[in-house]
Amino acid sequence: MKQPTSFITFILILTTALSVTAAAQTDDLPLGTVSSFQQKSGDRSEEALAAGKDAIYQEQWQKALDSYSQVVKAGRAHVDEGLYWQAYAQHKLGQNQQALKTIAQLRREYPRSQWIKDAGVIEQEIRPTSPDIESDCDLKILAVNSLMNTDPDRAVPIIEKLLNNGGNSGQCEGKIFDKALFVLSQSDSPRARDLMLQIATGKLHPELQKKAIHYLGISGNHDTLMKIYQGSSNVEAKKSALHSLGISGGCSELLTLSSGEKDPQLVKEAIHSMGIAGCRSQVRDLYNKVTDPGVKRDLLHSTIVSGDTELQQKVAMSDPDPKLRAEALKDLGVSGGCTQLSGFSASEKDPEVVHAAIKAMGVGGCQQQLRDLYGKATTPDMKREVLHSTIVSGDTELQERVALTDPDPSLKTEAIKDLGISGGSSATLTKIYQNDQNRDVRYAVINALFIKGDAHSLVELARKETNPELKKELVQKMSVMGNREATDYLMEILNK
Repeated sequence: MKQPTSFITFILILTTALSVTAAAQTDDLPLGTVSSFQQKSGDRSEEALAAGKDAIYQEQWQKALDSYSQVVKAGRAHVDEGLYWQAYAQHKLGQNQQALKTIAQLRREYPRSQWIKDAGVIEQEIRPTSPDIESDCDLKILAVNSLMNTDPDRAVPIIEKLLNNGGNSGQCEGKIFDKALFVLSQSDSPRARDLMLQIATGKLHPELQKKAIHYLGISGNHDTLMKIYQGSSNVEAKKSALHSLGISGGCSELLTLSSGEKDPQLVKEAIHSMGIAGCRSQVRDLYNKVTDPGVKRDLLHSTIVSGDTELQQKVAMSDPDPKLRAEALKDLGVSGGCTQLSGFSASEKDPEVVHAAIKAMGVGGCQQQLRDLYGKATTPDMKREVLHSTIVSGDTELQERVALTDPDPSLKTEAIKDLGISGGSSATLTKIYQNDQNRDVRYAVINALFIKGDAHSLVELARKETNPELKKELVQKMSVMGNREATDYLMEILNK
């Protein structure tokens, strides 16, 4: 939904109020606002008004509602303005009935307010839209789409008028504004570029700033995005500019901004955007220059998006920090670098790195590499870790092979547990139960069938079981399954 026709007035009022506050000239303030600046614990309506505006820009609707409710509750200056934005935030939160009540209060208490017309737009959006209005919206969108191609000099003033008067239709204003911004961002007209810059910098229609920055990214306007970033003090606007540079492939710009930025969250956003843009060489250069492990970790994670398995492998093999090597291995797993991962577990000495490599192979679905590693592993702990990774990789074949043939009962038990979690073959589990007399192995089979929810197999085993302890375990598991076949078997026991 587009912001109201009075938004420019809203900006002027807010700017004036803030400048008056900075000058601390309370004699010049409008009647009713003096006490808010004189009392430290007063209503602080101006502060709430500014906080509400910032929340609207960041689309934090609950925060906006709370701030403008404070303005209304204070009962001093800007109450009609506060009522409008309160209704706006309520509508965004889906509280439409409350929004209508707030609008009714605005009309009742401030019948001459300039915000009443804009509040009517919210009312129209809440109520069902008629087919005629939808048709009118479609026509407006077609007109906006073709204006720039036919007569740019005439088109820009018309688009500017649409932006300033609510699109002439509350129900379709969102569509109109979206199309208008896109058309403006694609135009070479100096007036269009100037209007787009004013919106993207928040000087006009700040509620559209984020969308305008997004379209500048689509159009590949790197210079304008750099101006927005460097000229803004708003963190969210800077983040939007960085993201748009990522969309448009602004690798050199992102490298420049990330290198000189002190704010950690903006550095993180710049690095993420380099991943989106596929800036492999820039990320590699930055990785070699930075010393902060957190920044290096963010750079590594960006390679998942850019697909730079070469940097992941290089870090995994040669970085002196074991934690960063482990992170690189995780990223290789996510990127599907099974071939690169296969050699790490056998040669690496650091246990944390070995653990990361095995886990990464599971994430990457590296089934053959895990089977090879299991065959080469010399310790039960490593074999156990390889088995657990098969739950993620979905390799029930290795689980079955170990469960059936491994001479170590503890590893067989681990494999059986993993089969239950992975949904392995009930026939294989039943065969193991019948052929293996090891107590722990049999209990593991019962638990695996229970995890699978296979009541039928549990009933079949219970009918043949002569060991009282094992039969009791089978019945206990069936008693909590809520399965019809299991319940029927329990009834047979009761009727004996």
